[in-house]
Amino acid sequence: MLGRASLYYEELNTVLCECEHVINSRPLTYISEDVNDLSPLTPAMFLQEIETSDVTDIDCLDHQEINKRIRHVQTIREQLRKRFRIEYLGQLREQTQRHRKSRPLTVGEVVVVENSLKNRTLWSLARVIQLIPGKDGHIRVARVKTETGELVRPVQRLYNLELQEPEIYLPKDLTDSVIRTRRGRKVTSPKRLTYA
Repeated sequence: MLGRASLYYEELNTVLCECEHVINSRPLTYISEDVNDLSPLTPAMFLQEIETSDVTDIDCLDHQEINKRIRHVQTIREQLRKRFRIEYLGQLREQTQRHRKSRPLTVGEVVVVENSLKNRTLWSLARVIQLIPGKDGHIRVARVKTETGELVRPVQRLYNLELQEPEIYLPKDLTDSVIRTRRGRKVTSPKRLTYA
């Protein structure tokens, strides 16, 4: 987006805010073409207060009216939270079950770990570090790393996120592999000159 452009601090801050807005405005649920349907959930809905279009005069407000508005906003937030749990997390779970055969787990992938003792919104994220096959050769269990440690969980209790990470995991020891340029030339590491 910026390339080699050099920006002042305020300009860079503006560009980053615009990027943040685009990322947080992406829909998390299905976008319906029906105008009567609810608008899709976005991450921005959880980060910002729900906007109201009416502005009342401060002199016209009383104690009961303020409490009524607070309860109204709380019910809207609760409805939003319920929609998120039902629509997005339910859709994520169904999508994982439907696409289990077409997109199996891979080492390095980020997954959501199911925990029957916690609410879905509190399930933790983990990275798959090892896939353990069964006697028939199919992957049945995976070792995952969470922020608290390593766990071994059945594949049915791990849910892929909707997007795959494009990151490529390279082996730690790259001394054996040959690196080539775009033109096909072999890249060699420089030899140090030692005076001995």
